Amino acid sequence: MLLNLLYLAIFCTASSSSLSTRNVPVTIDTNKVINIVDNRFLSYTIDTSTYKWKNFIDFSSPRLRTLMSQLSPAVLRVGGTSADGLIYNETTRLRKGIFTWDNITALIKVTRSTNTRLIFDLNQQLRNGTEWDSTNAEKLIKFCSKMNYCNSMDWELGNEPEYYQRDNRTVLTAEQIGDGFVKLNSLLRSYANCQNSSIIGPDVGRVTTTSTGIIFSTVVNMTGSYLKAATIHHYYFSGTNATKENYMNASYFADLPKLIGQANKLLSESKYPGVPLWLGETSNAYGGGTPNVSDRFVDGFLWLEKLGIAAANGVKVVCRQELYRSNYALIDGNFNPNPSYWLSWIHNMLVGQKVFAVNLTGLPTPPTTRVYAHCTNTARSSYRPGAVTVFALNVDTIKNSVLTFNGPFANQNYESYLLEPSVSGDVLSKSVNLNGQTLTMPSDETMPEIVPVNQSAGSTFALPTATMAFLVFPKANIQSCQ
Repeated sequence: MLLNLLYLAIFCTASSSSLSTRNVPVTIDTNKVINIVDNRFLSYTIDTSTYKWKNFIDFSSPRLRTLMSQLSPAVLRVGGTSADGLIYNETTRLRKGIFTWDNITALIKVTRSTNTRLIFDLNQQLRNGTEWDSTNAEKLIKFCSKMNYCNSMDWELGNEPEYYQRDNRTVLTAEQIGDGFVKLNSLLRSYANCQNSSIIGPDVGRVTTTSTGIIFSTVVNMTGSYLKAATIHHYYFSGTNATKENYMNASYFADLPKLIGQANKLLSESKYPGVPLWLGETSNAYGGGTPNVSDRFVDGFLWLEKLGIAAANGVKVVCRQELYRSNYALIDGNFNPNPSYWLSWIHNMLVGQKVFAVNLTGLPTPPTTRVYAHCTNTARSSYRPGAVTVFALNVDTIKNSVLTFNGPFANQNYESYLLEPSVSGDVLSKSVNLNGQTLTMPSDETMPEIVPVNQSAGSTFALPTATMAFLVFPKANIQSCQ
């Protein structure tokens, strides 16, 4: 009887252990670089509603400048739905919706001081019959040229024009949209101090729909000889009724590759297949995000997945909506980093430009564990050329993932950076632990020291439920990372 009980106890313990762990073999193909992202890959936005509704940002804040500098080099895109209703004027604003010369000066100062490139989205809804009325935009461009700002910035025209009818705005044909971009280019080229200022667009959303795809293709075909990047927007779902479960739902992982795949197909079929593809505005949930969810730890899963899948599928830059104060902002209204800021900071520090293909086995459908691999960012970290960074996420709430590395990584030492909610198991935590230590800024001008955990050669890595991690193989000695 005693032996039977002992056997039962051992059996139950083993069963419990097997149920709580999933082995995930990881194979990284370092023989081929599948993409080289821009050095400003992880970038961000400020919505123009900031100016329309007088929600001013104190760009002189040392804390804000520190946080922006730590994400550099980057792009700051000032745009959004309100961009198509913004008026530019020299004088102090007399009503909502006026963007002044002081505003553009503040943006130029903060971007120049933080190694950030400004992109400004112009008002496409100002019309003169069927043409874009560029009179107001020229006032702004003329001022930027006079002040030697223009070569420090790039320009867009309009935001998500496929939704103009829905938003009760002037509906434009694809050709009319393209004509506006052609006119903007001629305008910029007429100013000597704007010769290094480029055009980006058309900032459309679902290119998987025929009408939106036509806008995308038409603008690329009309402007591709000088278009710096072709931009699409992406969100997984509406933030209005979303819950934390949406942010951990692995079924959403399949959405973005379809969108990127269609955009790449349209580019390949265009007159200018070499135009870089950007995610020009993106977050997890549209409509400002989800209150008390988008600014919590749980937001990081789809965000890290988006960074991984975008890079692996040829995207060059990803602009996070947005930097400051909204539900889905990286930084809150008091200039404190939200969890996804910390995630972005570590990604920017450790993840380099060259991307490798990763193959995983042993996962359910849809896969709850995702793994990506890049050369290590040796410019932002203390690691030496040849190193490889792997980053992974596990949205499973039951099973830990045990990563086993194959090939040349099977017998190498590596260093790990594990990100968990500061409140154990609470994905709605407002703070983040890195290797057990809560991430906070020691002062307005300094960032916390991060210390990795050394992992011995050949050891597996246990990725707990609802966590993310970065693993660096410092002595991988991969030729393409040299």
